[in-house]
Amino acid sequence: MNVNPRQGQAEILTQDQIKRVINYQKTTRHSARNICLIHISIFLGCRVGEIAKLNIGDLFVAGWKLKDEAVLRKEYCKNNKSRPLYLTYIPLRKAIQDYANVRQQDCQELKPKDMKQPFILSQKKGRWNAAALQQLYKKMYSQDGLGEMFSSHSGRRTFISNLISAGVDIKSVSTLACHSHISTTLDIYAKSNPIQMANICKNITIQ
Repeated sequence: MNVNPRQGQAEILTQDQIKRVINYQKTTRHSARNICLIHISIFLGCRVGEIAKLNIGDLFVAGWKLKDEAVLRKEYCKNNKSRPLYLTYIPLRKAIQDYANVRQQDCQELKPKDMKQPFILSQKKGRWNAAALQQLYKKMYSQDGLGEMFSSHSGRRTFISNLISAGVDIKSVSTLACHSHISTTLDIYAKSNPIQMANICKNITIQ
């Protein structure tokens, strides 16, 4: 997969921006698919190439029952390292299930062969390639007026940065992000958040 050299600088989404993007996508033709894509990116921190490779069987068992915990297989991942996906956040589960309801129109029974079908379908009813999916994310963010620095990587950066801001220990953040080394998490993502810094200074207490 060709990686945009500016991807590491992708903007982090605020809560308001996330709401705006989702609300706009509710008005589009592929609303369930697009909202599902946004949630998987922002609330699981998946890379665009990983999302493109997700199969139905990675997220669901027979009867279209959504798993509580899935495994992102190592062959999907940039560093050939598998990682858990915790499908426990209620809005995330709803977004995935809403799109699953659309997918059921193509395969109701979920036979064994269906488990290897792509979960997120392209307009041509096939598997997305990473480059095309990157462009879709860019389009979704630009449709709401967000700048060019919002990209498919913005969701992942938002996921990781919010875990760090919430005080989650770096080892857990690194595991959830599927980084090969904790140093990657520290060097690239554990940077001061300007909004957080402003709030700290606003609420300084002199002992």
